[in-house]
Amino acid sequence: MSITRTARRARAKIAASIAALAAGSLILTACSGSSASASKLDGTYYIKDVNGTSQLGQLVVKGNSVSHHEYDCDGVYEKPDVTSTGEFNKDQSQIIWTVAGDDSRNKRTGSESISTSNTSISISGSPYVRDNSDAGKALLDGFKTKCGK
Repeated sequence: MSITRTARRARAKIAASIAALAAGSLILTACSGSSASASKLDGTYYIKDVNGTSQLGQLVVKGNSVSHHEYDCDGVYEKPDVTSTGEFNKDQSQIIWTVAGDDSRNKRTGSESISTSNTSISISGSPYVRDNSDAGKALLDGFKTKCGK
């Protein structure tokens, strides 16, 4: 009898271990899937004349975190004039702004819809181009020329 009980306990422990490993594997797969899709967006993006101003808009993406900075000619080499932070929603169709900058010109509040491509992120229809793309390099060169730097 004791051999039967020992065998049953061993099988039960093995089954529990397999179930735990399977559950852990599913959790890790789910986590790696979301960070993998977020990481393909990682980088720095720019837009000219952000919010209808002559300022340069910069969007920095790190995983699911997003920061938005606005620069004038002097600030682009130092500290941004306006900064906001946020994060992507689960399906990366929106940015939810969590901390708005204290500048009254800041337009980044609530949430905004986004669409993405390999070289850009559009926020509410305004395209931010990746800094190392041809369009991004041209935009930055034009801003530097305008600012006389």
